[in-house]
Amino acid sequence: MGRSYSSQKAYVDGEALLKTDRKILGVVFSDKSLCTRCGTCIGACDENALVIGKNFYPEINEDLCTSCGICEKVCPGGKVDFRELAEITFGDIACDDSFDGRVLKTFVGFSNDERIRNGGAGGGIITGLLHDLLKRKMVDGCIVTRMNPEKPYYGEVFVARTYEELLESQQSKYIIIPVNAILKEIRNLDGRFAIAALPCQIHGLRLMEKQKDPVMDKIKLIIGLFCASAMEPVVALEMLEMKKINPQDLKTFNFREGAWPGNIIATLKNGQKVKMHYSNFKDGAINYMTQLYSPFRCQTCIDGSSEFSDISISDAWTRDETGKYIFKSQSKILVRTEKGLNAINEAMKNGSITIEDVTRNKDYKTHKLHRKKKGLKAPLRVERLRKKGIQVPEYDRKIEKYSLRENIEERLETFIMTIGHYRLFRYPLYKILISKFGVPMIKIRQYNKRRKYRRR
Repeated sequence: MGRSYSSQKAYVDGEALLKTDRKILGVVFSDKSLCTRCGTCIGACDENALVIGKNFYPEINEDLCTSCGICEKVCPGGKVDFRELAEITFGDIACDDSFDGRVLKTFVGFSNDERIRNGGAGGGIITGLLHDLLKRKMVDGCIVTRMNPEKPYYGEVFVARTYEELLESQQSKYIIIPVNAILKEIRNLDGRFAIAALPCQIHGLRLMEKQKDPVMDKIKLIIGLFCASAMEPVVALEMLEMKKINPQDLKTFNFREGAWPGNIIATLKNGQKVKMHYSNFKDGAINYMTQLYSPFRCQTCIDGSSEFSDISISDAWTRDETGKYIFKSQSKILVRTEKGLNAINEAMKNGSITIEDVTRNKDYKTHKLHRKKKGLKAPLRVERLRKKGIQVPEYDRKIEKYSLRENIEERLETFIMTIGHYRLFRYPLYKILISKFGVPMIKIRQYNKRRKYRRR
């Protein structure tokens, strides 16, 4: 988890004991709540003065810090300038203010490799693309994540160089992982790399690109994941506690194991598999998790579709008029750059993936509830909190028009997410929701979905 230092100048449990001017440091050292924990500052620091610390926040050894200020320049936590990021990514500031962002082509698809397809959350399209890049020797390694083999309740970033290592990276993680911290390792490695990253992590990568950091010359493709929210690192540990499972007995912890859309499954060292909730992952877990375990910075993030990647990927949640999923266990692919389009086309030509072009079909715009959550309610939350004097990220986008109902919904969600910051409230509430006592809520949600589609 990174080195620790005995120096009293280190970052200690939320308080930075620093002599260095905080203005030249990343936002975590002036306002911890704005830190995305993306790891960019760690990856960008040439002096190794920053490391991953408690709860995956950066820690500083001031004895190594040279006050260069680079960590502040590449930090995406306190400010996100969409037009600046558009210029870095696309070469101009003509930023598409729609939630999907700039899109050249839209596809749905899946990996043709059976192990990859069956092991992935949405047809294995990300792993299939990365494997194709490795096979064609377009990259020498892929920066991906997995659950930590030694501590399976935490996630970690690593470089996958083989087919088997890529298989280790499958499954969505939904947990804080400072992915960009690995760039500290990458700058000492030869070769070219692709990276799969979340929106905030991609913001950091693009800011490093603006600073002309040589390590970014090694990153040949950025694949972005759609993101509603990452989860606090305690989420898996608390779920184990609720099920009375000793973390030492844990072998693996998967957030979306089994038939799509999957289930949260803990596999013990004795081979026993324990399902951590009722119903499936979508109806019986994720809706509660994104409310109760969402970090404050995730609640105030308005990029849910990785707008500044080369390719953005999410599950294909589109349904037909009866409510059935049209592309079950497949992914939606938003291609944003020519580099991304070339990667997709080559993977298709090589037989690595199967895709269908749905660019002209308006039904394949971003899932409405996700767009509402991140594209409407999050900006509304940011503006409301700003007016109350609470520190929130700065954005160069205006809020969309919203209804009274949406305003009330946002306030209710904010209240739930606020109490989720406190274990005293979060733990018993989540324990009830994923127990048999939460089943009626699942049934009500499923009934409302069926009713909605019958009315069409």
